[in-house]
Amino acid sequence: MEKLSFDRIDILLIDPDRVVRTTMRNILIDNGFRHVTVGSGMADIETKMRIGMPDLLISDLKLEDGNLNAFIYGLRHHDVGSNPFLPVIVTTWSPTTEDVRAIVQSGADDMITKPLSAGQLLQRIKALIKSRKPFVVTSGYIGPDRRKPGADHDRGVKIDPIEVPNTLRAKALGEGSTDINQIQAQIDACIKKVNLEKLDRHSHQITWLVERIVPAMTFGAPDEATTKSLERLLFVGEDISRRMVGTKFEHVGELCKSLINVTQRILDAGDFPAHKDIDLLKPLAQSIQRGFDESDEEAARTAREISDTVSR
Repeated sequence: MEKLSFDRIDILLIDPDRVVRTTMRNILIDNGFRHVTVGSGMADIETKMRIGMPDLLISDLKLEDGNLNAFIYGLRHHDVGSNPFLPVIVTTWSPTTEDVRAIVQSGADDMITKPLSAGQLLQRIKALIKSRKPFVVTSGYIGPDRRKPGADHDRGVKIDPIEVPNTLRAKALGEGSTDINQIQAQIDACIKKVNLEKLDRHSHQITWLVERIVPAMTFGAPDEATTKSLERLLFVGEDISRRMVGTKFEHVGELCKSLINVTQRILDAGDFPAHKDIDLLKPLAQSIQRGFDESDEEAARTAREISDTVSR
């Protein structure tokens, strides 16, 4: 491994405790980092993201003006910022089991328990430079691959890891272009790849959800678990509609709108869902799956037929 250079790396350091914030900043400056922006809360993160994405975010978990885990989840799903692959280290005092689980599920790269030492902080940053985990994409998660060896499937669907752009590594090793536009072009290309993977995972989850919803509604009213599955189905349908714009799968959009309408009608009906709507879920799911598997005229024709049925 070549000698690491920290002088071009842009770090955003967030901590509500001024003393801790100052101590961590001094550690970074003393070890060669020259561009360290500090802040105390979510507002500072959002301000920095509007100005320009850093190469590394280090933030305390407990922020008075926002939910850090929700922010990281939104970042990974490209709802905020221009680089969903930004390395993120979360710091926290005495984390609970629930805290650790939420941090992992958000898509953060690492977590450090306070109080932390200079050596510990530098070790974690170097690990993100030298051996950052590739990302995986499932229907509910985008982030570092923490699966055990051999666990490469998600409900029977093979999930391959993706090497994502890492500006932290590139600047530390002097790799690649320093042109902002070229760097963003690399990030955008990877965003498209992740987006297609997400669409594929979503299409499989729609089938998985419907296979559980329909039998559970044989006698009409959905129970609590089925209602949650319907709510998840609605979210997945809406997310597919958002993500497919500009892709080769735009012909599936009509089907997704139909799925959203049918699912919303079932939810709105409460204890008295229409049998017609329940019966439509399975052919809709099958046609959406087929639409992602083959972008042909037959799939488009099927989409129009089902959409006509939904609207009647």
